[in-house]
Amino acid sequence: MSVRSIRGVAIVAGIVLSLSTGCWEQWSEDWFPQMKWQKAVQAFERVEFEGQLEGFSPPEGTVPITGAIPSFDRFDPGADSLTNPTTPGDFRSLAAGQELYEIYCQTCHGAAGMGDGPVSMAGEKTGPFAGVFPLVTAMSRSDGYIYNIIRQGAGRMPNYRRIPDQDRWDIVNYVRYLQKGGRP
Repeated sequence: MSVRSIRGVAIVAGIVLSLSTGCWEQWSEDWFPQMKWQKAVQAFERVEFEGQLEGFSPPEGTVPITGAIPSFDRFDPGADSLTNPTTPGDFRSLAAGQELYEIYCQTCHGAAGMGDGPVSMAGEKTGPFAGVFPLVTAMSRSDGYIYNIIRQGAGRMPNYRRIPDQDRWDIVNYVRYLQKGGRP
């Protein structure tokens, strides 16, 4: 065999070996861990760490960096003590509140807040929800109470904790606007 043919065989063997190692099923997880063997942890998954069950949520009793979240029950008189930090007649707040109301509230409470939204059974409608209250039923309630109802939910109304605090206050301002017949 000539040197040239030995060199050619070595090159071909090197190419075959280098290409085949990429698909090679590796036997040792310690030496060559593959992507399919990687340890993965999903968000909020509880995992065992050093013999203890750990989660990724904050420990009990911690206060968020934005301040303490009041834990008012819907019937708690403390909810009435919450004060509206925005000016109720502020047009920017009303515009933002209207936009949010149309997204989250209008389907049940209706465009004018009369409890006649498309999913309610008000009047001759055949929606799935009976007894959606008109917003005028909360006229005597404080802004803090309405804010807390949005946050905690009530009856069949779900909680809307996903709505940021400031946006909830904007909705409260828009609800007050509707309660006054569309006057700031």
